[in-house]
Amino acid sequence: MKRHLLVGLLAATLCVMAIACNNKQDMSTRTTFPWVANVTAPRNYPVEVKYGFVGFGQGQKYPIMSSFANAGIGISKGEVSFADLDGEGLAMPNRLEVLWLSYTERKFYKADIAFSEKLQARILSLFQEGYENEQKHENYSCFLVTLLPGGKIWLYLNGIARYSLVCDTLQSDAIDMSLGDFAKDALLVDSTVEDYCKGNLNKEQVVNLKENGVPYELWSKYQERFNYDIEFEFEDNLCKIDSFHFAKHFINGEFNYACDGVKVGEQSRPKQLYLKWNVADTTYTGEFFFDEQEVLDMFSKGFSHKTANVRGKFMVKVSKYNNRFDIYLQVGDNKYYLKNCQIDVFKVTPENEKDDDHLFYWNYEGEEVRKYIGA
Repeated sequence: MKRHLLVGLLAATLCVMAIACNNKQDMSTRTTFPWVANVTAPRNYPVEVKYGFVGFGQGQKYPIMSSFANAGIGISKGEVSFADLDGEGLAMPNRLEVLWLSYTERKFYKADIAFSEKLQARILSLFQEGYENEQKHENYSCFLVTLLPGGKIWLYLNGIARYSLVCDTLQSDAIDMSLGDFAKDALLVDSTVEDYCKGNLNKEQVVNLKENGVPYELWSKYQERFNYDIEFEFEDNLCKIDSFHFAKHFINGEFNYACDGVKVGEQSRPKQLYLKWNVADTTYTGEFFFDEQEVLDMFSKGFSHKTANVRGKFMVKVSKYNNRFDIYLQVGDNKYYLKNCQIDVFKVTPENEKDDDHLFYWNYEGEEVRKYIGA
């Protein structure tokens, strides 16, 4: 009886393994996936899109339906789907056509770009590989076009709990166009491009434009990648990291969880970290918001003399009582400390888990987290 049971279990195991292998094989040879197209722009540098199309397959086009964009770089909101997300999907994106007006620059930009074979192969590879999310295999579902000042275009693949920047080298052309040709209804509001653009900026964007202008070189800084890892170290040896709740948001708009199974290569500068850790039956949740200028300067100094064999460490050291934090970048023997990080820590115990407020530690006044200029 035991022998028959063992044979049955072995057969079932082999069957599961075969299905898993077939699924992997099917994914690795698949060339169509469900995806939607969307557009965004930096929060402080909004744009209006006259038309946008993502080309795919043999001359097919996916229309970008959003007209106004400023959700932030790498952030997709309100996309309209014409794809069956449970079906076979579409061929990979291979072209981009877009014409837009940059409100802060008062300029029109136009792009009609065929993607290189290398870019198309990278997009397909990312779809085929997918990633893990809480022990479930996920795939990307949105092809996101990010429109930047100066006519730069960044392309992302976004999915649940992961945003990946796949191309940051596309460049559009500045063109001349009348306001009426761009949008006939705009003439009912204003008679000039300058007045129309001014009228479409909110108070926060007006203040930012006055204080910072359009810092074209800033997005070049956002693009930079470095050879480093992000680590937490706890003084209390009983602390255990919840690997399913360790999230990283980068200055270039990328976002991922540490447990997603994707190999870590060179990374952009960190913008925000989110982590849960446990001490016995107590759970701590930490949110770390890094100062833009400080993190820009830190990595520029730390990697000013790049050494191919040296991998840096961005370290967060947590004190025994979970209420003191040393944060620094170490490259070789050199350490560069952050002093202006905004930190929130929440503490949940069996005694207070039903309370409304679990805030345990914070190091700044008010509720406002500093926002990045170009994000």
